[in-house]
Order: sequence, then C-alpha cells, then structure tokens
Amino acid sequence: MRKLFYITICLIWFQTSCREQLPDITESAVYVANEVEGSVSVFNASTYELIRVIDLTDRAVITGNDKRYMPHNVQVAPDGKTVWVTGVAMEEAAFEDQVIVIDAVKNKIKERINVGLDQHIAHVVLDAHSEFAYVTANEPNEIIQINAKDFKVVKRFSLGHGHYPHGLRCFNNRLYVANIRAHSMSVIDITTGNIVEIPLGGVAVQTAVSPDGLYAYASLYDTKEVARVDLQTYAITKLPLPANAQGPIQLYPTPDSRKMFVCDQGGLEGRPLSDLTYVIDLDLFVISDTIRTGSKTHGVVVSNTGQHAFVTGTADNTLSVIEVATGTVVRTLNTGTAPNGVSYWFRKNSGYGGQP
Repeated sequence: MRKLFYITICLIWFQTSCREQLPDITESAVYVANEVEGSVSVFNASTYELIRVIDLTDRAVITGNDKRYMPHNVQVAPDGKTVWVTGVAMEEAAFEDQVIVIDAVKNKIKERINVGLDQHIAHVVLDAHSEFAYVTANEPNEIIQINAKDFKVVKRFSLGHGHYPHGLRCFNNRLYVANIRAHSMSVIDITTGNIVEIPLGGVAVQTAVSPDGLYAYASLYDTKEVARVDLQTYAITKLPLPANAQGPIQLYPTPDSRKMFVCDQGGLEGRPLSDLTYVIDLDLFVISDTIRTGSKTHGVVVSNTGQHAFVTGTADNTLSVIEVATGTVVRTLNTGTAPNGVSYWFRKNSGYGGQP
C-alpha cells in the first residue's frame, strides 16, 4: 500500500514537473514591453490570446530588496531562441540597468546582464546570426556589444559627446543608429568599428532598413518627417508627414520592401497625443494610408508573412493588430501598463522562431 502511494505521488510530481517545462505551443507570438508595469506580455499572434505576462522584477529572496526595471524595448533574436529586453532601473536606488534575456521556448527569464549605473539603455538588436546583441546607452553615448552566447559585454562603441543614441537596427553587419541630440544617423561597421555619421537635421528617434538593402530610414520627431538614406550614396530624401501629425517615433517596413508603418506618437514638446499610424508607399515614397490605432501610438512590428502589423498604444494600454493588405485594425488587445516596444516571433523548421 505504501509502495502504491509512493508511486502515485511520484507520478503526480513527474507529470506536474513536465507540464511546467513544456513550451507554449504556438506558431507565432508577439512580445510587448510594458514600460511602467515592468513586464513583458506575450500574445499568440494567430489566436490573439495572452500566453503569459513575464514580470521583470529581480527578486532578492534574502534581503527583500527587489529591483524593478522599466522595459523600453524588446527584440526577438533572429534564431528565435531568445528574446532581449532593455531594463532601466526603476527606483532611485543605486543599481545597474539590465539587459534581460528571455528563453523563447519556456517564456521565462534566462539571463540578466548588468551594464552599469545610469546608462539609460533604450533599444536592443541582434546581428543576423544571433551571435551578438547591441544596446543603445543614452547617457554615455555608446553602443554596448554583448556576446549572445555567454552574455558578457564585449566592447562599447563610443559615438562621442552629445549624441544620445536611441533606436537602432542591424543589417548586413552594420548598425544604423538614431541619435536624438546629434540630429543624425550613425552607421557602424561592426566588423571594423568604423563609424560614418549622417546629419539628418532633426531629432532622430528610430531607424529602419528596407529588406532589399537599398535604403535606411529615420523618424524625425521635431520636424515631423521620415528621412530616407540611399545606402550606396548616402543621399538623403525627406518625406513630410501630414499637417495633423504630432511626431513620428518607431517605423517598420514590410518584408517585400513595398510599405512602411510609421507610429505618430506626439506627447512631447507640448504636442497632443496622437492615435495615428501612417503607411508609406516605399516605391513612390508617399503617404498611402492613415490608420487610427491606440492613443500615443509608439511601437510597431510587421509579421514575417507581411500579413499583419502590430502597434502599441502607450496611453491606453493597447496593441492594435492591422491587416496590411487593407489597412484595417482587425483586433485591439489589452496589454500591461504603458506598452512601448514590440517584437514578433514565428516558428521555423528548426522548432524556433525569428524576427523578419
């Protein structure tokens, strides 16, 4: 009888343990950084169900001095195995900013990487092979390079005083960095370390690179423009946004390089909040559509198929799902408090996902 009881208890423990270790079964997912709440929401991108909310608090079991982090940006690694989050220290207490790495299979925190005090880290990207991550550090005017295998800081690229780097993208071993205070885009060759600076004449917040490799783009908040940079000649063309625009933040192209979604946020420099997302026809370089999304629209990503775009509304805690072909909002999802960055995961033949 005792033996039977023991076997039963072991079986229950085994089943429970296995259940906890199983990955969430889904073909695609969307990760949303809830900046004020200090968490990441994970949604099934097909059913739109909430899979999990990942609390980013670093719990101190012994001392009880928990460390809370504001996640400004989130990025799925191209190999789909990990998801990277920039965590800015939330309290006034002296503890370091962290880059937080999430296991994309278990949707649990895998690693915490301390990057220093008062760094005000903003955005993170990875190279095409998921070997290194790159993080913008506003206060020291640096890009931090992290080995994505052992999670060690490798080096720091200095942009010089007064740059205040914010958004960035990686394409063909080059980083395209938006510099808020320098009003420029820095192009960093991550192999040689060579840096080319391109003056843009406006407050550059985020960059994008068309998948065909022809152009880089930057959102210019103060002048309400999108700048296009020819990657062969570095010639610049600017597209003014409509008169009712309040200031663009994030922008993201479709996989076919035909369209780009631009989040018009507002809310800074005394401007009202905007709930508009603009669509740019990249062939003609004109505004082709205007879509009403969440209030204080901020982050955007496009699915690997190009069928849907996902846009965060920071002021009303929403994630808008847009059908790319029609420009129609087909779903509005509730997120955590103040959703900011957003990234997309999809399943590959390897069993993992990746960022388009």
